[in-house]
Amino acid sequence: MERKKVSPGLVLFMMLMSMTAGAMCLNKVAPIVPVLTESMGLSGAGQAGLLMSVFVFSGIFLAIPSGVIIAKLGYYKTGVIALAAILAGSVVGALDLGYAVMLGSRIVEGVGLILLMTLGPAAVASSFDDKRRGSAMGLLMCFMAFGQIAMFNLAPRIAEAGAWENVWWFTAAYAVVFLVVWVVALRNLDASLAAAGAPSGTEADAAAGPAKLFSKDVFLNKGVWLIGITLMVYLIAEQGVISFLPTYLAEVRGMDAAAASSIVSIAPLVGIPVGIVAGMVSDKMGSRKKPLGVLMLASAVTYALMPTFPTGVFVVLVVLFGIAVMGIVGLCFSAVAELVPPAQGDMAVALLNTFQWVGIFLSSSLVGLLIEAFGWDVMFYLMVPLAVVGAVCTFVTPKLR
Repeated sequence: MERKKVSPGLVLFMMLMSMTAGAMCLNKVAPIVPVLTESMGLSGAGQAGLLMSVFVFSGIFLAIPSGVIIAKLGYYKTGVIALAAILAGSVVGALDLGYAVMLGSRIVEGVGLILLMTLGPAAVASSFDDKRRGSAMGLLMCFMAFGQIAMFNLAPRIAEAGAWENVWWFTAAYAVVFLVVWVVALRNLDASLAAAGAPSGTEADAAAGPAKLFSKDVFLNKGVWLIGITLMVYLIAEQGVISFLPTYLAEVRGMDAAAASSIVSIAPLVGIPVGIVAGMVSDKMGSRKKPLGVLMLASAVTYALMPTFPTGVFVVLVVLFGIAVMGIVGLCFSAVAELVPPAQGDMAVALLNTFQWVGIFLSSSLVGLLIEAFGWDVMFYLMVPLAVVGAVCTFVTPKLR
């Protein structure tokens, strides 16, 4: 009997919701840094920053091998393992067994998102044709915005209502829900993606996977590296700033902690339609280069304004920040898909993910150290040249439309 095909819409929905589970785990520390600092006896912004950034440490080493894992196990089984890792890490973290154990649990959670971040874009790219791929990828990359909105609004209030551990139990419950849905709804995922041209996870694919993954052509592709650098410097600045912005607004600008987190959540909220529209605009223009480069320059302007923007209308700057930064990730992944042949798409995504995880790992830890060493204002100003470097890399990328 012929297996029922998984529709592109269902693939996109499940990848988006599953990746959101990882995004919530990544972003659940930032809104409650003062609470965790007091409860766990953290020494300062540097230690708090490590608690945020260590989440993606394994991604630096797993991003490329994750393609081999998907080739050997298939998309379906890899997704089950990824969501189970997010669940396990959340449960261990909720047990509050000390800072060292918390760091380990954060790495386990991160493994789940790292696998999904290779699996998800590849699955969506294979499910949609060229005319709809930019829009679909733009929506998929809203996963980080969804996770940020959820945690910046819920985490401070959950922690205030009970204990910070309940934030970890919340992300565990979310992971359980979508783990069950994944098992029930996506049993035919590999067959559907194989019919659309993606690797199927069969033994033949597994055997070909490593050779395909480590093809030197992708590693010698200058354009992939330039877009990777763009994504990396973007994430160092964006993730670092958004992780510490609630603390800055509360401690430096004197806002209520929960209100500060809610204001920061407006950036990803604005970013949801921006990410989708950016993908649609790039589809209509037939260009990824121009929208991506312009947004990188716009983000540099918002960083420059942060130290001096009036507190009473800071929400305006947060909106502008969301418009500038939230469409960039989707454009980067769409750009890389156009720089390599379809057969090298999985490896290109895996290589781009390596840059992504390096960027996120450096973001909170580096920004935390900059705050301790030079203060808030200098930290914001140092993000400006990073964004400009990303814009330059975009504009000089060869063969990118």
